[in-house]
Amino acid sequence: MNGRDRRMLPLLLNGIGMAVVAYAFFASNFQHRHPWLVVATFVALTAWGVIEVLQIRIGTSEPYPTWVRWTRRIVAFVGVTVTALSQVASGGTHTTALAIILIIVISDEQESIWFGAAISALAFALTPIGFIIAGATTPTALGFLAGNAVWVLIGISRRQARQASRRNRELLEQQQAAHEQETRSTALAARQAAARDIHDVLAHSLGGLVIQLDAAEALLDSGRTADATTKVAQARQLAAEGLADARRAVAALRSPDETDASERVPADLAGAAERLFRAHRELGGEIDAHLDLASAPSPLPSPVATAFERALQEALSNARRHAPGAPVAAELVASGGQIELTVSNPTQPGRPRSDLGGGHGLTGMAERFAALDGGAASAAEHDGRFVVSASAPVAQS
Repeated sequence: MNGRDRRMLPLLLNGIGMAVVAYAFFASNFQHRHPWLVVATFVALTAWGVIEVLQIRIGTSEPYPTWVRWTRRIVAFVGVTVTALSQVASGGTHTTALAIILIIVISDEQESIWFGAAISALAFALTPIGFIIAGATTPTALGFLAGNAVWVLIGISRRQARQASRRNRELLEQQQAAHEQETRSTALAARQAAARDIHDVLAHSLGGLVIQLDAAEALLDSGRTADATTKVAQARQLAAEGLADARRAVAALRSPDETDASERVPADLAGAAERLFRAHRELGGEIDAHLDLASAPSPLPSPVATAFERALQEALSNARRHAPGAPVAAELVASGGQIELTVSNPTQPGRPRSDLGGGHGLTGMAERFAALDGGAASAAEHDGRFVVSASAPVAQS
């Protein structure tokens, strides 16, 4: 059933209801009815129909235009006035119209609760006057007043049910939005992590390969075939290590859950640091390295070890790229429940400051340490040297 059908069905049912009320009124001793009751019947049915048509036409979920709101209020006021005065005299046939008007107005969330209270009070005030006009007995009068109370309670109950349904929908929408945001954040974090790994692989492995192959070419030109063969072998090892890193980065994109699980496996930071120091020297770099992780847990949790390994890798790659041939000082020590890394190299005279940092590798390094509890990393120029610093707390062994 489409939206138009859902709106037309209530209108059709109410049309049948109005026809039944009209038939009940005119079929029962119509010739003895007072003319004012005939007019009241037309007014009651018209008010009922107008309110129903406006509600179905506009829809309860859309804000009412001002003219619609005030037209409904005027029609409801007139309808309640007429039906409350005439329901006893009409033998109860006008009670249906009164009930429909009260229930619709009171249950409408877009209508002021005070207006609903006002027309409810109007119905209770005018019904006794209708008793006097019709000369009804007290028990009959009390029955109609009780009916008024029932319509008001039904309207209040429907209003509360609609409010609860709306709040549930809003809560569900908020939960769905939060879930979607969490999903997007998780996907973004996974992409950023993979991007960091891929950048580290490219910067370290491919940059090193260029250096090694350039050196091999120079050695071949000078006739030093044996030395060139050694450089090619070193380049091949570097390529194999880079390929393994690249495969891990691709696996992170394809299966982030499995990658997360593997990152919880302990790792050997000291061994990784030694390999990076050795690779830096093989690539022609000069390095003064100090490594002391005796007081750190062995092995370290993988997220901590990976963060320091990647930071050291990035710092050494930057040194080779921005200060080739310059001596590098590197220190990786554990002390007082903290691991600290410091890598520095002289800045090249005339090199723009923008070349000293701010690339994706340094940004990724900062993101890695920010994800660790208490971790921090920075890269900046101090006294003519470019310094990369990183630290993170660890439990002492």
